[in-house]
Amino acid sequence: MFPYFKVFIDNQSFMNILWYSDKHKHGFRRNEQIGEGLVSFCELDLTVLEGKLKELAGIPLTSTNYDMLRNSIFDAAELLKDKHDYAFFFLVGALNNILVTPVYFQDDIEARRLEQLQSCFAILEDVLTLQEIFQYALRFCLDKDNLSDRSASERLVGFYFQFPNLSKFTVQTGFAVAPVKKGALDYEKVAEIHRENITDTRQTLEAIHEGRSKVSLLPYYHIQSLDEMLFLEFMEMLKRGIQVKRCRLCGRYFVLIDKRKREYCGREYSEGKTCQDVGPLLRYEQRLETDTYLQKFETEYNKIYSRFYRADGKLASERSGKDMTREEFRVWSKAASKAKADYQKRLITGEEMLSIVRAGT
Repeated sequence: MFPYFKVFIDNQSFMNILWYSDKHKHGFRRNEQIGEGLVSFCELDLTVLEGKLKELAGIPLTSTNYDMLRNSIFDAAELLKDKHDYAFFFLVGALNNILVTPVYFQDDIEARRLEQLQSCFAILEDVLTLQEIFQYALRFCLDKDNLSDRSASERLVGFYFQFPNLSKFTVQTGFAVAPVKKGALDYEKVAEIHRENITDTRQTLEAIHEGRSKVSLLPYYHIQSLDEMLFLEFMEMLKRGIQVKRCRLCGRYFVLIDKRKREYCGREYSEGKTCQDVGPLLRYEQRLETDTYLQKFETEYNKIYSRFYRADGKLASERSGKDMTREEFRVWSKAASKAKADYQKRLITGEEMLSIVRAGT
């Protein structure tokens, strides 16, 4: 079923993706290294999407409102366009698959069309749920500085304890005839084949042999949904020992692509400069005078996280007055992280940052 990816992972940990929107539209791209897509998805600001879903929930689900709701569903999906390529790709594909499914029962046609809309709402809400799940995965399993006294297997068991259904999650695999150069997928040759829209097997083999590539059977992952793609990146990171770290400047996660000690990410910070450009200078300035506000921030953050971690998985009747639910922690964490970023950008004072952080305590 369309859409889907065929994902080949090369020996440099890059993901080479053959994508298929339908039987006529397909292409090839060499994506970022493993983990980049997962981390960027987890760091997306989905506040606007969340607001859009609340707006949709307030509109009566009736036949009269069908066209308006249908358009609003795709407006919501468009919020991810140019923000995350494969999240947008699979989201729009899933919505299209639901809404183009013919309704054959004439007597119930209106009811079934409304059921299709409900399914679309669920798909959009799943985006928020998936972000929460994999944000937890980053912090619990892949964060270099968190739970460092626990082994990778211990942390994975803890993650599966929180999300037991994922312990049985699988993705399809297969083998494909592909051009190989120096023992790995020749992505330049693959791109050339797809640019020329060669689909016939014989013509493909001839195109491969025209260059210096060899032909080989290579394994690939057959990915049909957003959750499969996120899970694939997560498991490949675990398998390869790839970890993440919070940028000391912007506070967002980034992938540790090698063994070098890194403290800052490569995202733009301000005026075309990245955190890597700005961070060391600010750190040098902070060394001149110890920043007690950031120390207090970390103390408060760990205190609140302990309340959430202690309560997560408890029934409502089992929680104490100091316990914090997942939703409460999510709302607080978002506000606290923004306050920290604003303080580091010198938009607010240290006392103002702490007052925002302590509002959740």
